[in-house]
Amino acid sequence: MNQIHPSALVGKNVKLGNNIKIGPYSVIDGDIEIGDGCIIGPFSYITGWVRIGKNNRIHSFAAVGNPPQDYSYKDEPGLILIGDDCMIREGATIHTPVHGDTGEQTVLGNNIFLMGNSHVGHNAKVGDNSQLVQGSILGGHVILENDVILGGNSAVHQHCRVGAYTMIGGMSKLTQDVPPYLLVDGVPATGYGLNSIGLKRKGIGQDQRNKIKDAYRILFSGKSRQEALEEIKAIYAGNELIERLVLFVEMSKRGIIGYHE
Repeated sequence: MNQIHPSALVGKNVKLGNNIKIGPYSVIDGDIEIGDGCIIGPFSYITGWVRIGKNNRIHSFAAVGNPPQDYSYKDEPGLILIGDDCMIREGATIHTPVHGDTGEQTVLGNNIFLMGNSHVGHNAKVGDNSQLVQGSILGGHVILENDVILGGNSAVHQHCRVGAYTMIGGMSKLTQDVPPYLLVDGVPATGYGLNSIGLKRKGIGQDQRNKIKDAYRILFSGKSRQEALEEIKAIYAGNELIERLVLFVEMSKRGIIGYHE
């Protein structure tokens, strides 16, 4: 049975699953679907075209589905997808994609934690188990891969990518792509060795971490980027984690951040 406070406004096109709680003065209106077990806090706002999975918690004054902050937006519908088991805290915002009429989406995976006043810009993609700490910002079209932690009040420039298992220090400024597995800090952001604790927690052993560290030494050895990548591929052929690193760098359009061990 759903529990909807009498002061909440729920539009006629909203589809609710089971065991949902909606707090006082919340407004949910648009083409909205909310999965089983979700809790929507007081004064929250969900609008536009949104699909929310199961067991999510959206706290007070969070806003999901407002128009993007982009002059190219022409009021076209755009889908926001939110997975399961996400925590969206006070004042967090998630924006509608631009060019949604061509299939563009804003996407959050499973087990995402958006802390207070964090922002997911239009067309952004946030991978599973990622965290945006208080006040952190994703510009439009940003991609966070899985298991990324973005420190408080840090900002990621539009169209940048951040690789898996990366931890970004608070107040960092990211204007280029961040390859996977790194500890990152600074203005502009720079890599400072591996996120060894994070990798260890994910079951990646010491031997594999040493290999990843060696791959980074080769990548930033002063050789040309192509020469370094070819050397890494020759030494670590078949190593899935290092192949992911190589592919990430090869696909980079904005260039990658610097690195110091």
